[in-house]
Amino acid sequence: MSANGKITKLAICLLAALLVCIAYSNHFNNPFEFDDEHTIVNNTAIRELKNIPTFFKDARTTSTLPKSQAYRPGLTTLNAIDYAIGGQDKPVPFYFHFSIFVSFIVLGICLFYFSKFLFQNYFSNTLSFYASLLVATLFCVHTANTQTINYIISRDDSFSTLMVVVGFLLYFYSPLAKKFYLYLLPMVIGFMVKEPAIMFAPLLTVYKLFFESKYKEQSIFKFKNLIAVFLSSSLAFIMAALLFAFSQSMTPATWTSGNLDRWNYLISQPFVFIHYFNNFFLPFNLVVDTDWEFVTKITDDRFLIGLGFLVALIVIIVKCAKKHPLLSFGLSWFILALLPSSSIIPLAEVLNDHRPFFAYIGLTLSSAYLLMLLYNLYAIKTNLKAVFKIGIVAVLILHSVGTYKQNAIWQTAEGLWKEATLKSPKNGRVWMNYANSLMSRGAYAEAEVAYNSALKVWPEYPYLFINFGILKSVTNRFIEAEMDFKKALNLDSENPEFYFYYGKFLIKQKRFTEAATLVNTGIQKSRMHGGLLSLRNEIELLVGNPDKLLQAKIKEEMDKVKTNPTPENYIELSLAYYNAKQFNECIVACNEALKLKPDYSLAYNNICSSYNELKQWDKAIEAGNKGLLVDPTNELLKGNLNVALQEKKKEK
Repeated sequence: MSANGKITKLAICLLAALLVCIAYSNHFNNPFEFDDEHTIVNNTAIRELKNIPTFFKDARTTSTLPKSQAYRPGLTTLNAIDYAIGGQDKPVPFYFHFSIFVSFIVLGICLFYFSKFLFQNYFSNTLSFYASLLVATLFCVHTANTQTINYIISRDDSFSTLMVVVGFLLYFYSPLAKKFYLYLLPMVIGFMVKEPAIMFAPLLTVYKLFFESKYKEQSIFKFKNLIAVFLSSSLAFIMAALLFAFSQSMTPATWTSGNLDRWNYLISQPFVFIHYFNNFFLPFNLVVDTDWEFVTKITDDRFLIGLGFLVALIVIIVKCAKKHPLLSFGLSWFILALLPSSSIIPLAEVLNDHRPFFAYIGLTLSSAYLLMLLYNLYAIKTNLKAVFKIGIVAVLILHSVGTYKQNAIWQTAEGLWKEATLKSPKNGRVWMNYANSLMSRGAYAEAEVAYNSALKVWPEYPYLFINFGILKSVTNRFIEAEMDFKKALNLDSENPEFYFYYGKFLIKQKRFTEAATLVNTGIQKSRMHGGLLSLRNEIELLVGNPDKLLQAKIKEEMDKVKTNPTPENYIELSLAYYNAKQFNECIVACNEALKLKPDYSLAYNNICSSYNELKQWDKAIEAGNKGLLVDPTNELLKGNLNVALQEKKKEK
């Protein structure tokens, strides 16, 4: 290759890398969401690197929720490392996102060499180079993959996928690794992060069937050939079986997949395959949490259509195996990679849009192969090369724009869950999480409407009653709040989160003995729950030295403001001052929050409340009126303003 040719290829590679970086440039500070709370935010196990050996012995370190404590020590290790790099008391999303993105880029590089090995036998060196670069770039900017990359705990999907591809690279490029079966080591590492990594075994078998079979020029699916290929991969299957058995033995009895209905889950999955397939080509239906319902009978149109789709895919795989093995391999990858989540293992939700990340490698590979085939057959002969190239670049740019926009949706909990209520209106958890985001900015009336929407569709959802309790507590409906806390515990007495929030409520009510009993019960159920451990310390300090606790809280919030001066952190500082009866300092902190966020109604509320305590009614009224201008639905602010108005009348 000429020097100019090398420079051109290098420049195009750099442009592809730049495109990926631009597409994800706005995602690094996206907050923790959903399962991140119990696996990262509240999980004290990841707070010390010295705990890493324990992760491999005790699956309870994976999560603070007993039902979610699967054996994934590699995942917990990655979380612990990123927490340590962050260097703060609480996990910082940036460091997790940065680490995940670096491994994502590494996956893209690996995909390039993985694809190049496959393409080089079917296209010229130049065309196989660009086909491989297309696979790597398209996969990395693909809009559908944002659901995995933004959702921090889904790093288990992206990292285990990376290990599968690394295993193939060792098999392709290293005779030593091939001779001594070292290509199985990445499968072991990946499995420790997430179980689907063991699908390396069937994927390797399919690769051998389509590309290494001695009968591939005759009948690939000849029985003797199938047996021979399977036996050649037997060690990989034995390793996979041993890993799975070991994982099962290490998983606590409290763990549950979230759903016990294997049959209805199984017959729901064929149509789910269509959804994932469609999202690859038209990623307009992405949502953080779907409201799909289970198929309950095999005469359902969804089952029949989905089954027909799978049969059609299998027919294409078989028919194309001899002449177009790359196409068949990619489609086989798509099906096999989805089997752990779309088969007989019943997960809590029918589908999640972050699940097909692993499977999309297969569709990306097949798509690139078909495009290069069309380019060779038609574009070159009809002088449409320029049009073809522009079309590919346009697709990559459109995906990059889509990725950037999806990242923006994930930037705030309110934006993420509001979109979800539009796309999944029959999902009670979606409405509840949207309400939680409204609660965080003090929009209590709007939050209650959203909670009631959740109640209509999921009337027995225990988390919902915990959040009702929190809402009614902050709006001074204490009797109703306690009834909701108790109902949540009655519905699910094994969930430590419920003991945490009910315990906080009891502490605020100064019912310390009851709170201590409740918190200790919660700790027995989840000994790594950071919130419960903090509550236990808080109760001890309140009973022994409440002033010391208040001052410690002020110092903690001041440290947060110094390292991360956000409006939210200033509000937390103002609350710490308020609880310590340092009302002037509370007002100062709120004014700092308003400098950063002028429409922050919670800041006006705290100012109004502080002036009430200082008996400066005019200033309280002024702050209250300003706050209601930016958020007329804030019931707490209305209450504090009403206090000021009533006291002002008394003076007259």
